[in-house]
Amino acid sequence: MDRPHLVPTISAETAARSARQGRPWPLEPAAESAGNTPPGAQEPCEAPLNRQRTRMLLDLYNARMRLFPSGLFADPAWEMLLDLTHARLAGKRVSVSSLCIAAHVPATTALRRIGDLVKSGLVTRIRDENDGRRVFVELTEEGLARMNLYFEAVLKSLNAGQARSS
Repeated sequence: MDRPHLVPTISAETAARSARQGRPWPLEPAAESAGNTPPGAQEPCEAPLNRQRTRMLLDLYNARMRLFPSGLFADPAWEMLLDLTHARLAGKRVSVSSLCIAAHVPATTALRRIGDLVKSGLVTRIRDENDGRRVFVELTEEGLARMNLYFEAVLKSLNAGQARSS
């Protein structure tokens, strides 16, 4: 299903890469509407994507994992995206090993999910300049844009629900 109006991206280069990789949802340049803030720049006041909201989603996800039978809702890729979003907003880097632990699944499963996220263009692996044995995983600009769109949709839905109950 073609939904370019739903997924903004950062650059024409990202759109071309997505087309070459045959990914759904062709992307269009729309950095301004994606809510992305370059490192060191001030985040807009109304940006839906922030550390507090990502922490809330992580806490909700973890509560679901604690309250229901183990493995029933296994969603390591989503856990990783939430973790990486929170880390990016906090200005922290996440190593592959830390991300595997945070995913709450066997390391082999976590590594496959990281590979899937890399292949989809949502995250990238970056070798540590100071320690060649360590590799970090970070959200790409496209990954951040999509997480921002998700947060916008969640907030819109929550606000609509509040308006209906008032």
